[in-house]
Amino acid sequence: MFDSDTNRRRDPEPVDPNARSMMRFALLSGLSLVLALLWPAHLFPVMLAGFLFINAMTSAAVAAIQRQPLWSPTLTRWDEGAAFYVFGFIAGLFIDPGVVEDALNATRAAG
Repeated sequence: MFDSDTNRRRDPEPVDPNARSMMRFALLSGLSLVLALLWPAHLFPVMLAGFLFINAMTSAAVAAIQRQPLWSPTLTRWDEGAAFYVFGFIAGLFIDPGVVEDALNATRAAG
């Protein structure tokens, strides 16, 4: 079943050229969700939007460093960054400014 000679001749690239990009997007999105869940529930949209924005900027920076083409027939890190940015913007639509202001005031009062 797992013949080492057969596996050595296999192409290491996935059959779908977009699979690696989609997997990276799913894993980073999941990590962002887990990290945002560690904060109080009323700050979840704020933290999720922040983590997704960090992912977007990191993906764009890596794409620029690797000089990936902006327009490509397959998904690139530019596309990942754009998707992170859009989902972060959507998460930002659920931010309640009053809750954020109360959290900041509580932090100032405690500090």
